[in-house]
Amino acid sequence: MKHVTVVGSCSVDYVVNTDVVPREGETVFGRTFETFFGGKGANQAVAASRLGAKVSMIGAVGDDQIGQDVLHNLEENGIDTQGMATIANQSTGVAHIIVKDGDNRIIIVPGSNGDLSVAHLEAQTERLLASDVVVFQHEIAADVVEWVVDFCDRHDIPTILNPAPARALSEKTLNQATYLTPNETEFEVLFPGQDYETVLKMYPNKLIITLGSEGAVFYDGKAMVKVPPFLVRPVDTTGAGDTFNGALAVGIVNGWALKDSVTFGNLASSVAIQKAGAQAGIPTISVLKEHEAYEKTWHIE
Repeated sequence: MKHVTVVGSCSVDYVVNTDVVPREGETVFGRTFETFFGGKGANQAVAASRLGAKVSMIGAVGDDQIGQDVLHNLEENGIDTQGMATIANQSTGVAHIIVKDGDNRIIIVPGSNGDLSVAHLEAQTERLLASDVVVFQHEIAADVVEWVVDFCDRHDIPTILNPAPARALSEKTLNQATYLTPNETEFEVLFPGQDYETVLKMYPNKLIITLGSEGAVFYDGKAMVKVPPFLVRPVDTTGAGDTFNGALAVGIVNGWALKDSVTFGNLASSVAIQKAGAQAGIPTISVLKEHEAYEKTWHIE
């Protein structure tokens, strides 16, 4: 079984579904309130695990009940948590999410996620070296992201950098990452004032731009490859990008062509957004294999 390691955030999502998003100073009534496990790192780890990979999680929780619940949820999803740190006198990260008509607005309180340090990663080098791909995001400190991508580059470990939430990256980090998966908003932060086609040609088979309901696009060195979406009626798009990245990792570690890996990511995320909650809708590989769009050539070791 191929080994995916995710370095990133773990949190709990507090979700309000509403028909009206309040303006400044305004109080409105919501329809429902729900609590879900989340954090981009945890979501990506759960996606990769449910879709057939062996997964390790490197991150941090607080020394509170929420942290214990987060660890238990990861373990229930078959994820190795030996690389997780528990931070004393710190709260576990949370996200407050407002959902209207299937689209979301998110406020993140990092808590323990902000305390994940380079020193902790340095103690996890054996776990990283045992990985077939390492996935990480921007809900952890910039110096941790830079250390991970540099370590993996020096040891020839493929990486997927999902630059969310959006923040600028150094040219060194852009070049060292094996794959970079921004959405449209994140692309604009990374490459301000530049058009997709020009930048995609600068990073062939590396830069994959996710376009929501329009699918995804990358440049294969010869032509633009537009990978169409699987159109569905969304219930909650919170975990769409994370499911895509977890599924992309599964395709990559199994040696699939990049277009197949991206298609697999699109399919998995289209299923995920049909349920509420970042992790609740993430499909298992058995569920995905029953989908009419699943390719029989997609072999998972």
